[in-house]
Amino acid sequence: MDLKGSRVLVTGGAGLVGSHIVDRLVKAGADVVVYDSLIRGREKHIERASSEGRVEMVKADLRDTDALAKAVDGTDYVFHQASAWLRQCQENPRLSLDVTITGTFNLLEACVKYNVKKVIAASSSSVYGEGIYLPTDEMHPLNNDLFYGAAKVANEQHYRAFYKKYGLDYVAFRYLNVFGPRQPYQAAYMDVVMHFLNKIDADESPIVRGDGNATVDLVYVDDVAHANLLAVEKPVTNEVFNICSGVETTIKELAEILIRLRGKEGKLTPAFEAMDAGLVSRRQGSPDKAKELLGFEATTSVEEGMMNVIKWRAESDS
Repeated sequence: MDLKGSRVLVTGGAGLVGSHIVDRLVKAGADVVVYDSLIRGREKHIERASSEGRVEMVKADLRDTDALAKAVDGTDYVFHQASAWLRQCQENPRLSLDVTITGTFNLLEACVKYNVKKVIAASSSSVYGEGIYLPTDEMHPLNNDLFYGAAKVANEQHYRAFYKKYGLDYVAFRYLNVFGPRQPYQAAYMDVVMHFLNKIDADESPIVRGDGNATVDLVYVDDVAHANLLAVEKPVTNEVFNICSGVETTIKELAEILIRLRGKEGKLTPAFEAMDAGLVSRRQGSPDKAKELLGFEATTSVEEGMMNVIKWRAESDS
């Protein structure tokens, strides 16, 4: 599908995944509206895209129905990435209702009103909770017990309901552990990368919570952005997909990778402390459905992606 000249709205477009979607949309020739409260997103994340294409910034919240309606009016496609984040929802559960659930409902109402062709939405592997089996596929029970995951489950059900009642096409992505340049330091799982690097660069042992055997399924952010555009291009609707690498990486292995990439192998080793309560102990998604129906495969290795994070971090601090 040719996106050139299309008007596309990206909620949370100044954040990690959203800003990389914006980059790809600009390269495809789309006119992009970035809708972001800038609580976690940063305008600097879309500076390059703004210099290379047509990008409009709207600083507003999903709860602002007037601003949202104006942003959606005339839009062809919506990439919905905005959400209160996991730890924020645990600390202030009302936000998971007001921002993530009601805010998404506000967006979907506007999409129906203004005849948006398709919504590509960010869900989360948090809907699965602790995996009953691995790799976790899309048929896995929704075993979540966190406010953030509960909001994502509610949103998925609303996508289905809007599709059935109004014919609003959508695809929802259950992201696994997304990482890459521009990642927020507050993310429940991925702030560990920055903590590790801070310690390593100070010639201190990175601190691993627990025994280091907890796992993540790391998927690089530009691969995730690619999946989002595939969901527009492919004639797929009313579906949810894991977006993942399908590979487990232990937290201990992640620390050792970062030590090696910073050239301090043999000098530093991970240190271990008690694990944070409430986090999933193992995460591995099945990528099969996304490969079959979207033609998506994650192609960036953990080491290549982490090198890009290290480079971005150095440039951001300079």
